[in-house]
Amino acid sequence: MATLDFRTSRKERLSYGSYFLGQNIIFMIVLQFLMIFYTDVVGIGAAAVGIMFGIARTWDAINDPLLGIMVDKANPKKGKFKPWVNAVIPIIPLVTILLFINPKLGDTGNLIYVYVTYILWGMVYTISDVPIFALATVMTDKVDERTTLITYGRIAAMIAAVIAMAVFMPVVTATSWTTAIIIMMVLAFLTMIPIRYFAVERIVHDRGDGTTLKDIFIFIKSNKYLLIFYSAFLITGIFNTVMVVQTYYAKYLLGDANLVGILGITGMAPLLILLPLLPRMIKKVGKKNIYVYSALIGIGANVALYFSGYNNLTMVIVFNAIRTATAFTPMMMMGLFSADFVEYGNYVSGKRAEGVSFSVQTFATKFSQAIGAVLAGFMIEKVYHFVPNADQSVATMNGIHFMYSMLPTIGMVIGVIIIIFFYKLKENDVQRMIDEMAAKKS
Repeated sequence: MATLDFRTSRKERLSYGSYFLGQNIIFMIVLQFLMIFYTDVVGIGAAAVGIMFGIARTWDAINDPLLGIMVDKANPKKGKFKPWVNAVIPIIPLVTILLFINPKLGDTGNLIYVYVTYILWGMVYTISDVPIFALATVMTDKVDERTTLITYGRIAAMIAAVIAMAVFMPVVTATSWTTAIIIMMVLAFLTMIPIRYFAVERIVHDRGDGTTLKDIFIFIKSNKYLLIFYSAFLITGIFNTVMVVQTYYAKYLLGDANLVGILGITGMAPLLILLPLLPRMIKKVGKKNIYVYSALIGIGANVALYFSGYNNLTMVIVFNAIRTATAFTPMMMMGLFSADFVEYGNYVSGKRAEGVSFSVQTFATKFSQAIGAVLAGFMIEKVYHFVPNADQSVATMNGIHFMYSMLPTIGMVIGVIIIIFFYKLKENDVQRMIDEMAAKKS
């Protein structure tokens, strides 16, 4: 992946990827296991948990752009984005530990506790996520090198997902939820810390007076490709209830919660082969085509999984592996798309707003997953009548199987139609914009 004209060192690129390893161990544990911890351990109803996720993400609709403004307006002495990353490294693991504590404060007290800690976690996660993606735009001004940097991060994210899904539940089974989360958070911290010592901000942009709320609206309104891409992403994500129900699927349909590790490993393994090839693939066919092709394959795998049922474990693993790999491929390119939107926004509005652009990415990720969790919680409890820690009815199991396979297909179909017909921004267009803006300054 390395080339002789890279501005970043190998240590920088590896430390950049290592940060994503720790961050995504945290993210995947929260995404995959928090809801079942709340329903099966704390004893909160699935629908109530879903509503809590939705309220927290509504707050994010206000909070994430404001944090993006903070990142854009602040001018720390030791860099634009790295100080934020350095500061949040010890905080995000500690706040995540708070999520997985059973407070035993009674029904009302427990609900208040999970609201406060989950909203706090969402705010801290934004601070951990927005600056790390924006950091790639000041480590180098070369589009291909940014692709490589973010690919390092995405490979690390896939490894993190495998670790989280393969290791966490067995450790919970062998010890306890609290012990398991502490162990995983120590691991996350140790893998995030190297970026503090190796990453270098070497590109300085003139930012004028900084970003304001008015600038946000101007930047987003004028950035049509950001709106198109994240509209498709949001719709796809809202219907994607896979990660929320996967632990329920393993525990109640397949008969063993630890099988979530097998589902995760087999789903992520193809990506570990694919992702190192991603920069070359993008250069050859473009991000849009990769998005479209992977979505179409994923749609086919989802349909096949639905009709094959959940009684044949081999077929579940095979079709789940295909659809997981293809579903995550567009997500692995999300930071690359957002970096393009920074340059496009600068070109059409004259305003660089890395914090805003990447806060939209963070918000879209969290909001779509939270609304998916609202949908999943409502359907599991109110439509399919799930009962925690009990044998489920055939109707309940069939409902969970539908949510695991066909429901995500709806969002994927709508999302890929939007991308096919409306998204026109190409990689060479972005590089041309960068070069033109640089020429204007000189």
